[in-house]
Amino acid sequence: MQNQVAIAMGNRVGTEGDVAFAGQSVVVDPYVNAASEADDQEQLIIADIDLTQTAAARKQRPFLGLRRPEWYV
Repeated sequence: MQNQVAIAMGNRVGTEGDVAFAGQSVVVDPYVNAASEADDQEQLIIADIDLTQTAAARKQRPFLGLRRPEWYV
C-alpha cells in the first residue's frame, strides 16, 4: 500500500515434511484491491493490471512524501 504499485505474491501449497504451506497467492493493484487470488490448491492465477493506476494512486495518497530516507539503514 505504501509503495502504491501492483504486487504479485506467490506462496507454496502442499506439505513438505511436517510443514504445511497455505497457498493463497494473490495479485493486488496499487489500491490494495485483489486483482486475482488463489486458494490452497496448486494453480495458475492471471490478472490484468492497469499500470496507469500507479501514478493516479500516488496523487490521491501521497505516502511517498512522508518517507524519511535519511533514517534508512
